[in-house]
Amino acid sequence: MNSTKQRLASSLSLFLVSLLVSCSGAASAGDNLLFGISERFERTFGNPTTTCSSDVTISTKLVSLSEDGDVNSTFSTVNENGLDDVDTDGGTSWGYKSFQTCIYPSAPFSGSLEIPVSVTSNYGTRITSLKTFPAPDVAIPTKLTFTGNGVTQRQCFTFTVVQDAVRSAKVDPMTIALGTMTQKNGSGEEISGTYTGKDACDISVAVDDEEGPGVRVSNISRVMEEPGPSATATNGTFQVVLRTAPTANVTIPINEVYDSINASNREGTANPKTLTFTTGNYNTPQSVTITSVDDLEIDGIKVYTVEVSNTSSSDADYNGIKPRNVVVYNRDQSVPGYAYQRFDATTGTTGASGGAINRFATDESNRFGTKYSQFQIKLRTKPTNTVTLNFSSNCGNKCNILTPTLSFTTSDWNVYQTFQVEGKSDSANTGNADYTVSFVASSADATYNTTVAEPTFSVRSCDNDGTHLLQPCNFSGSPLGTSVNRLSAVEGGSTNIWMISQAAPSSDISIGLTSSDTTEGTVPGTVTVSSSNYNFMESGGTNQIVLTHLDDVLVDLTQNWTVTTALSTGGLSYDPIDVYAATTDDEKSFYISHVGNTREGTTNTATVSVCLGGNNPTQPVVLNISCKSYSAGTASAGECGTITSSPITFPVNSEVEPGNASDSGCASSAKKQTFTVVGLDDTYSDGNQSFDIQLSMVANTDTNYQNATSPSDHSITNEDDEPAGKAIFVTTASYNGEMTAQGVFGADNTCDNNKPGGVPVGTYKALIVSNSGGAVNDRIPNGTNWVLTAGNHYYRCNSSGYTNCSDEHTSLFVANGSAGFDPTSISRSFSTVGDQYWTGMTTSLTAATQVGFTPACTGDGLTYRHNCNGFTYQNCPSTPSSYLYGQTWTMASNTSVTSQEAICSATKKLICVQQ
Repeated sequence: MNSTKQRLASSLSLFLVSLLVSCSGAASAGDNLLFGISERFERTFGNPTTTCSSDVTISTKLVSLSEDGDVNSTFSTVNENGLDDVDTDGGTSWGYKSFQTCIYPSAPFSGSLEIPVSVTSNYGTRITSLKTFPAPDVAIPTKLTFTGNGVTQRQCFTFTVVQDAVRSAKVDPMTIALGTMTQKNGSGEEISGTYTGKDACDISVAVDDEEGPGVRVSNISRVMEEPGPSATATNGTFQVVLRTAPTANVTIPINEVYDSINASNREGTANPKTLTFTTGNYNTPQSVTITSVDDLEIDGIKVYTVEVSNTSSSDADYNGIKPRNVVVYNRDQSVPGYAYQRFDATTGTTGASGGAINRFATDESNRFGTKYSQFQIKLRTKPTNTVTLNFSSNCGNKCNILTPTLSFTTSDWNVYQTFQVEGKSDSANTGNADYTVSFVASSADATYNTTVAEPTFSVRSCDNDGTHLLQPCNFSGSPLGTSVNRLSAVEGGSTNIWMISQAAPSSDISIGLTSSDTTEGTVPGTVTVSSSNYNFMESGGTNQIVLTHLDDVLVDLTQNWTVTTALSTGGLSYDPIDVYAATTDDEKSFYISHVGNTREGTTNTATVSVCLGGNNPTQPVVLNISCKSYSAGTASAGECGTITSSPITFPVNSEVEPGNASDSGCASSAKKQTFTVVGLDDTYSDGNQSFDIQLSMVANTDTNYQNATSPSDHSITNEDDEPAGKAIFVTTASYNGEMTAQGVFGADNTCDNNKPGGVPVGTYKALIVSNSGGAVNDRIPNGTNWVLTAGNHYYRCNSSGYTNCSDEHTSLFVANGSAGFDPTSISRSFSTVGDQYWTGMTTSLTAATQVGFTPACTGDGLTYRHNCNGFTYQNCPSTPSSYLYGQTWTMASNTSVTSQEAICSATKKLICVQQ
C-alpha cells in the first residue's frame, strides 16, 4: 500500500500523443508505436503467434499479474511506454497487481462497429475484471460498440489480482475473447466494410502465485537514454529475488540479447549475466544493471526484452522455473548530420540544420597545395542506403576541386573520408577573399537526402599571384585585415596574420612593421619570410605578425589603427599592402546601481545612481530616463510608476573617481547623478515583479561619448502587497481511491511528484479530506492538515507561461476567512469540463459520507470506511468483491463543480495546491 513513484516520463511524450490521436487509413504511426511497445512488452510472458486483425489495437494483449505485485498500471497516452505505473508501497516495483489494457479501432469507418466479448477464466475470485474506461466502472460487457476510430475512442478493461494466501494449482490464463466483428450503417443494418468478418485479437491474463517456490522479478527502474551530451539516464536496473528458501543453490542466467532488437548488444548490455541464490541470501534482492548503448541510428525509442532464463538447481522445486522477462526502454539520442576533422586535427559536428565551417585557406599561386584546405568528413548516424556527397564551389578561377564526390555506405558511414581543394591563379590582383565549398547529399535515405541540411566550408583565398609578390594572409573566419574588415580584438587581446610570398625566395626577406597608434596596438619590428616558411601559416613562425591590442584604461570605444609595412630587404625588394586593425574598448561608458525597492501601495522608492565611466567629457552628457514599455497582460506590465527626475545631466569634468569605477562603487562617487522610482499598485497576487528602467543618451559631439552606447536597461523590483498567491494544478493521470496506507498523505506525494513543467517551485498537496476518525492521516477542512490558507489568492497552473499560470490571468478563488471557498462559483475551471477529482468533500467543503453504499467489511477492523476508508482501501481486504465508496467532484461547467459518490476502484484525478 503505497507511495506513488515518479512515472516513466519523457521528452518524447507530446510526440507520442500527437501520433496516437492522428489515425487515418490503417493503424496510425502512433497506434503502431504503442502497439509495437505492447508486442514487446508481451515478450515478458512469451512470444505468441498473432493471426488476428491489426485493424483493432489492443494496447496489451498478454497481461501478467502477481499476487505479491505492487504496481497499479493504467493506459497512458502521455508516457512513452504507454503505461502509467503507480507503485503502491514504494521502493522496487515488483510486478503488477492491477493492469489496464485498452481496445480501439485503428482504421476509420462510418456507422458503428461491434466486437463480441466472452470471458473464460479458471481463476474464480482470484481476479476481478471491470470495464473501466470510459466511466463508470462496470462488469465486462458481452459486446463493445464503437462509433469512431483512434485512441480517443478507446474502451478499457482493468484486471486486479486478489491476494488469497492460498497456494494455488497452475491453471490456464483467463481469456477475454474478442470475436468476429460486425459493421453497421446509421440505420443499424449490417454492411460490408474494413472490419467485416475479421477477428480482433484476444486478451490473456495470467496470475503468478506468491505462495510456494517462485522467482520475483521487478520492472526496469526507468526509461533509459542512449549516451549523448544531454543524456542523464544511460542505465536502469531490475531486481530478482526468490520467494522461499531453497535447499540448494539456484542459478538464473540473464540473456540481454534474447530479443533481436538487441542483437550484438546494439541497444544495451547487462551486468551481471548470472545470478546465484543460496540458502543464506535467497531473500536478498540481486540487481541487474542494463547500460544503454548508442547504436548511432535514428530509431526513436527502442523497446526490447531481457530474458530472465529458467532456473537451475538441485532443489527440485527450484529447478526449471521460468521467471517473467523484463522490458527495457531505450530512448534515442542519435543526431543525424556530419562529423568533420580539419587539416590541423580539430574536429566538429553539424546537425540537421547544417552550419558554416571555417579556418581553411588556399593561395592563388598554389604554394599551399591542400595543406590548409583539406578536411575529412563522415556521417554521424547510420543511413538506410548509400549517401553520395557531390561537391562544388563558388570560387570561380581561384580553386580546383580535387575530390568531386564521396560516397558512404551502410557499412563505412562512420569512417572518415578526405576532401581536397587547392588554390588556382586567377591572374588578377583583387585581394584576399573567401569562397565556399559545399556539397549536395543524394540518397534513398530520406533523412540525408532531404531532412539534414548540408554544411558549408568557407576557404580564404590568399591573393599572392599577379603583381603581389608578398601578401599578408590568414584563415577564413578571421577578419581580412583590410580597411573595411579590420583585425579586431578587445583591449588586452591579440590577432594574427602571416606574410607569404608568391615563390620561394632565394634568401631571407625582411619586412619592417610599424603601428600607427602604439597606445592602441603594437607589432613586431620586422617579420621574415624564408624558403622554409613562405608557404606556411603556423603559430610561432618568423613570418607571423602578432598584433597586440593594448588596454589604455580610457573610455574610448573602438579605435582604428594600421600596421604599416616597409619596403622589404634581402631576397626581394617589395612593399606589401598594409594591415588594418581595430581595438575595442573594455571600459564601461556608464556605471549604474540602486538601493531600495519599490512596494505596491506605498511611497517606497528605489534610488538609482549613475556615473560616467571615464574620459572627462568636453561637453555635458545627458541621459533621458523612462519606464520600459511592456505588453499588457505580461508580468512586468503596470509595475513601474513615477521617475524623479528625468533627464539627468553630467557636466564637464564629471568622470567617476578611479576607486569608485564600478557598478557597486558608483553610489559612493561624489560625481554621480541620481534619480528615484516609485512603483505602481495592482490588484493581483503576482508576487514581487521586476521592471526595467531605460536610459537613453542624448546626441552629443564629445570626442569619446558621441559614439558611446546608452546604458543597459536597469532592473528594479516592485514588491507585492497582496496576500500570497498560490498555484493549483490538476494531475494528468487518474488514480483509484486507495492512495496508499498514507491515505491523503499518499495523495500529497502523488501531487508533489507529478508537478507539470512551469509551475512555481514548492511543495504541493492534494485538495482532499479524509475525516477518518482520528487516524494519523486525517485532513479536515479548515482544521487538521488543511491545505488552504485564509486570504490567499489561488490560481490555476496546468501549463507554463504567465498567461497560463498567474493570479492575473488564471485566478480561481480567494480563500475566505475560514480558509475555504465556494466550488460552485469559481472564476474558471480547475481543468477540462467533465473531469472528475477525488476530494472526499461535498460542495460545502464538509467531509462526505457514503451511508447507502458503504459495506460492513466484517472482521477487517475498518472503523470508518467512508471516503475509501480515508483513502487507504478500495475494497474490503477479506472480501475483495465488496468495494468501498468515496466522494468526488465533477467539473460541471467552466465555473462550477458538483459532488457525487464513486466506487473506490474508479480512477479520478487530484487537485493539487501549492503550500
